[in-house]
Amino acid sequence: PVIGGHSGVTILPVLSQAIPSVQFNDHDELKAMIHRIQNAGTEVVEAKAGAGSATLSMAYAGTRFVKRLLSAMQGKPRVVECAFVKSHVLDDVDYFSTPLELGPEGIKKNLGVPDLNDFEEGLLRDALVELKNNIDAGKQFADDFKSS
Repeated sequence: PVIGGHSGVTILPVLSQAIPSVQFNDHDELKAMIHRIQNAGTEVVEAKAGAGSATLSMAYAGTRFVKRLLSAMQGKPRVVECAFVKSHVLDDVDYFSTPLELGPEGIKKNLGVPDLNDFEEGLLRDALVELKNNIDAGKQFADDFKSS
């Protein structure tokens, strides 16, 4: 699963919970993989020399999520997807991406933050500082938009 937020260090890939499991040769290889995941969108923009973004990736992710949500709404059991939603799984932030069990009415259950290893716990601490700022900026944007 990938939990947290939507950009940079707020994106927290929980590689310790990957299925199938994944192993890295050393800590530097793990850190490099996490960095690539966290900065994949930027990597695409740079590869396109600023002439585009990772829209195909976003479209694929959105399509996958909607298909899975529709399956759950039609009664398919045990549909789990990660999504960035208003939640109280952590005290520090009002919104957070976690695995969600989806059902006929939408979110059936927030499954919370998966078990994290010590390294991932450190990434979470780093992510929360930036994520709180992102959420505050998003709320301010929404308030300003409503006022205009």
